[in-house]
Amino acid sequence: MRVERCIVALSGLLLTVGCGDKGGAGPGGTNPTDSGATGTGPAFEDFINVDVVYTATQMDYTPGTDWLTRTADPSCLKDQTLDGLVSDFQEDEPVPGASVEMYFNDDIDAAADVSVDEVDSEGKFSATAPVCKAIGYKTSTPVEWEETKDTYEVHQVWGYEADGVLSETLNSVSIATASIIPAVLGVEWDPSTGIIAGTAYDSAEEPITGAQVFIHDGTGKAPPLVSIFYFISSFPNASQPYSSEDGLWVAVNVPVGTWTAEMWVWDGTQHVKLGQTVLNIKPDSVNISNIFTGFGDGIRLPDSCLSVCG
Repeated sequence: MRVERCIVALSGLLLTVGCGDKGGAGPGGTNPTDSGATGTGPAFEDFINVDVVYTATQMDYTPGTDWLTRTADPSCLKDQTLDGLVSDFQEDEPVPGASVEMYFNDDIDAAADVSVDEVDSEGKFSATAPVCKAIGYKTSTPVEWEETKDTYEVHQVWGYEADGVLSETLNSVSIATASIIPAVLGVEWDPSTGIIAGTAYDSAEEPITGAQVFIHDGTGKAPPLVSIFYFISSFPNASQPYSSEDGLWVAVNVPVGTWTAEMWVWDGTQHVKLGQTVLNIKPDSVNISNIFTGFGDGIRLPDSCLSVCG
């Protein structure tokens, strides 16, 4: 799964509305003319300042042009049996007793389409879920257990399986792990806000080196206290100024609400925007969503959904 690459970290430790339908925050997908903070908070230049040309395996998108689209073949839009597993991403162990909520419209404010009150002692559950369309999910445990943070993943697309059975792992982030990340990076996490994390991907769905992330409210305004960090060898590093070969990034202290996370790079002449994703942040939560080159909503259908499905 993509999310495994996104959050294989700290042992591998762990470890964004919507604006426009063009590939740039400003004309041609280059730097916005407005700093984005109206003089009262962090500016675009505080986050996007890389001067090293990015590296990618494959690029099939021209910055500044319309976002790419991928349309599932109608024969692929089916419900399939989900053999699910709720697993702690750091320890890679089941989370018995966890609850699962799944949102088939990719909207975590809507009523859940599937609710599993308690997975079994092996962290397993069975449900029916759609393939080849974006969905969201939440994993959690009772507050009184003091074990996990509410963990959300949105824009998740599962590919079509010929045998009709999906075997998928849903991630759960422990309180201990969620606390370690800010500590390692030297920042304090305000629990009234959220953490978001992901990977910067190129057109081949391989990590990009040299990308930076800018988070804003849809008008170019960055959250006043947000801190964005990058990783080295799947470990967060406060001194790393842009994504390394693992493509990983994490943002701490993102306020409640809907935010856009943009991926920017230096092409040797100017900063250009390659993609973005949109997230709805809840308090005291960990949120996972990747940014894909050429896509403006964080949703990229797998190849298995693009041709006729059996």
